Amino acid sequence: MGWPQVTNGKPVDPARAATTSLGIGLIRPLEVWARKLGIPILLEHKMIGIIRENPTSGRVVGVTVESKGRKLKIRAKKGVIIATGGSTGNVNFRRIYDTRLTEEYSGVAGEPWSFQDASGELAAMAIGASLWGVYNQVGEFGANITKPGLIGCQYGYQNLQWMPGSAVFHLARASGLRVRDWQNLILVNQAGLRFYDETVDQITANNYNSIVPYVQGSYRNLETVKYNPHRLNFINAALAGTGLPINGGGPIWAIFDADAVKREKWNPVAPHVDIEAGYFFSANSIAELAGKVVMKYQPKGLPAAALQNTVARYNAFVDTGKDADFDKPTPRYKIQMPPFYAAWATPVPHDTRAGLRINAQCQVMDLNGQVIPGLYCGGESAGGFSQHGLARCTVQGLIAGKHAAAQKPRS
Repeated sequence: MGWPQVTNGKPVDPARAATTSLGIGLIRPLEVWARKLGIPILLEHKMIGIIRENPTSGRVVGVTVESKGRKLKIRAKKGVIIATGGSTGNVNFRRIYDTRLTEEYSGVAGEPWSFQDASGELAAMAIGASLWGVYNQVGEFGANITKPGLIGCQYGYQNLQWMPGSAVFHLARASGLRVRDWQNLILVNQAGLRFYDETVDQITANNYNSIVPYVQGSYRNLETVKYNPHRLNFINAALAGTGLPINGGGPIWAIFDADAVKREKWNPVAPHVDIEAGYFFSANSIAELAGKVVMKYQPKGLPAAALQNTVARYNAFVDTGKDADFDKPTPRYKIQMPPFYAAWATPVPHDTRAGLRINAQCQVMDLNGQVIPGLYCGGESAGGFSQHGLARCTVQGLIAGKHAAAQKPRS
């Protein structure tokens, strides 16, 4: 924890460092040790291809990279390990798994610092590698896509808030407004309609002690899970679209008023919100607000009549104390005090749980189930795993590295 955080450029507070760990606490010591061993780290070199003895047969012998306009070939003496992260930032690739995830789901967790561009998967597939575990990407477990915890900005992942001190803040543009109480707003889709109870969270991950008692490998574990579709389907509702002939699920907007701003103690101006790029709007009436919500992913704005009717109907629910549409628990606050606001609140692509097929030695396999000699993969670019994060990366990296190091070097 002794390194500046990428989100704000500052060291971690000592009190937090005593009980918290971040990926940088693993990567920086590894970098230091690699440099002590004389291992070159090539910055500004983008891998654009994997070289095999024959196009789809034989051993992997190296990679092709691009650097400052030049293409270079780097020979691999023992093997190539793909550790390029996941694929959720590549629109065409992620739509292999879920066709709803079109370009408006642009706030991928980790960006604009690190990009899950599927580059490793695509390069391996070009020489014959197979994908694996694709169901894991849409299975009802984990956080492959998350409800935003920050609104009014492009990058709304709840656990990664970009602040002005970050080296990439000029790309993130805004830190976002953190939502403490979802009673303070309503969420509408691109047609200006509510679609679910705003207070509902997403499907929970397979966390420790989430199933008690738990017996390793037993299907009976599921017998202790109480299925409640109302508590599980928020993300699917957000991605369901409107029935109109337009792409994907479409943008989701948080609608609230000046009173909500006071209750949440928000400051709805830049750099807290992204007005310039069209992720945040304000107006003195609901109709005016609807007309203003025009941006790259909402080219025609919100239908004014629909949004006005949505807000009026919701305000009536506050009077009756019952949400007749989506059973939001006792709606508390009317949206009635100008100015009114619309903040980007579209779901955030996060985990990659599908990827390249590997065996127990983390060797990449082809469509016939055969090992591609000299090619390895670990972390989020590897498929067939329902775990996310550092544990998966470090274990698979260790396995792949040991196996590759034991190979005879190519002459």
